[in-house]
This record gives sequence, structure tokens and C-alpha cells, in this order.
Amino acid sequence: MTLIVVGTVNGSSGATTLAYDLAARAGNGTLLIEADPDGGCLAARLDVALQPGLMELAGAARTGIDADDVWRFAQTTRDGVAVVVAHPSAEQTNAALRAALGHVLSAVVSVDTIVVVDIGRIRPGSASLAAAASADHTIVVSSNSVEAIVALAHRSQLLTACASPVVVLNNAQPYGVAEVADAVQQRVWGVISAARTQRQQRSREAALDALLRELCASHYGNGAEEAAFESPMQVTA
Repeated sequence: MTLIVVGTVNGSSGATTLAYDLAARAGNGTLLIEADPDGGCLAARLDVALQPGLMELAGAARTGIDADDVWRFAQTTRDGVAVVVAHPSAEQTNAALRAALGHVLSAVVSVDTIVVVDIGRIRPGSASLAAAASADHTIVVSSNSVEAIVALAHRSQLLTACASPVVVLNNAQPYGVAEVADAVQQRVWGVISAARTQRQQRSREAALDALLRELCASHYGNGAEEAAFESPMQVTA
């Protein structure tokens, strides 16, 4: 199992979309868990039911579950992603995470696939920080702006609670990857921009595939483990 956590420290857009797209590009059998304490949006976005979802999974986890049980609370999308959706209510989702996230993480450790967890905003006291601490990799989505870069630069202590943090920018301008990496003193993988045209979508998919090969060497092989983080990638339209 490879556990990838996706979040943001400054509210930058695109974290949930990146989490879903990574899971979709990883292929059938990938599990995506929406664990944003501020409430979920995937049920509405994907037009799926709220149940079964994170609330039901959390309820079952309190009495004990194993890896096979997790799938009972996931819904399969048209892209072949098994997604556990969170309730839109921040109060309900936050309570579920605080009560049972540890049990859920213990169960998914035995899942023989790639697991992606969207934890929303990475901040002190977040009910989802345990997922970042347990992850193989933590992707931190950030805007390419002065405000976002300054925020990242002052979150180094917070990011020490996250396993193997790597920054992914959601825009190529105005600063280059090397400039951002120097400013924030974090690994900056590169840029994965939003796609508005078919050409941009092809570029985005190529970037997602490259990122997955680096983060999931045990699933993808082909020397990806040695190549990981050696050179940042910038993909724009």
C-alpha cells in the first residue's frame, strides 16, 4: 500500500481536484478517502450519494474494521475510483475524523493498492493531521503567489508533522519552481495547472502520471524510486 495525502496550508485551490485526478490516473482499485475537516464536496461534485461514506465508515471503525471492510463504505465512480465521501457538514465530518481516523488508517495499511486521502487545509489541531503523519508522501498544493509562498515559508514547523512533504504549484507564473523551492525551503515537485482545453488536459495527465511514478515506485517500478524528486517538473499548456 502507498498512502498519499493531499492538502494545502493556505487554502490554495485545486487540492481536492488533484487528489481525485491522482486516484483516477492510478487506475482501477485505487481508494480515495475524503477527510477534510471543513466538510466534503465530492458527493456533490461527482453526483453520488452521501451514504455510504465517511460517517458510516467512522461509525464502523469504532467497533473494529479491517482492510476488506473499508470497501463497503466506498462508491465507485465512472473513472473506476472507489471514493469514501465526507459529509458536507464540517461539524459532522470533524467529529467523525476525531473519533475514528486512527482506526481507519490502521485498516487501510493492509489495503493492497494506492490510497489517496484529501485532508483539506493543513493546520495546527486539524483532525486529519494524523493521516499526513502516517503517509508515505504528503502533497502540499500551493498557489504561485506572494501570499501563498510567504505562508508556506512560515509553515515549516507545521510541515514537519507531515511525512515527506512535497509542494505542487497550481500555476506556473509568476515564479519559477527553483525560486519557490529556495523561498520556502521545501521540495517543490513542479507545476500541475488546471485544464481548460484538450491540450491542457493532456499535459495535466502527463504530469499526474509522472508524479505517480515517483511517489508510487512499488506500484510502478521502472526505476521510479531512484528518480524521485531528482528534477522538478513543470507542465503548462
